[in-house]
Amino acid sequence: SDLTSVRDIDALSVRQLKEILARNFVNYKGCCEKWELMERVTRLYKEKDLQHLVSDTDDQTAPSGNATLPGSEENLCKICMDSIIDCVLLECGHMVTCTKCGKRMNECPICRQYVIRAVHVFRT
Repeated sequence: SDLTSVRDIDALSVRQLKEILARNFVNYKGCCEKWELMERVTRLYKEKDLQHLVSDTDDQTAPSGNATLPGSEENLCKICMDSIIDCVLLECGHMVTCTKCGKRMNECPICRQYVIRAVHVFRT
């Protein structure tokens, strides 16, 4: 089931923590202790929570009709137009997709260069 607060993370098993990280494309290699996994899941939870707050605010402040906020679509994945851009395509370095779409790309939609890897990035 979904987490309702950060405090719920304490009750998760190591297996559940690893599964959450893997499903969200977060690398947990090198994490030997449960607290390290919990730290990464907590960071992921807060990031996702912040993204929901931003998208909810955008929905509430968007004018009615077909007009959208300038820049609200700017940060959306250019493939699915649902998720926020959080992935860089290697070797070209373009950032135009979410991690989920980026992992499925054979070539960059901008420059058509072969995609070796799609790397999840954390924006600040």
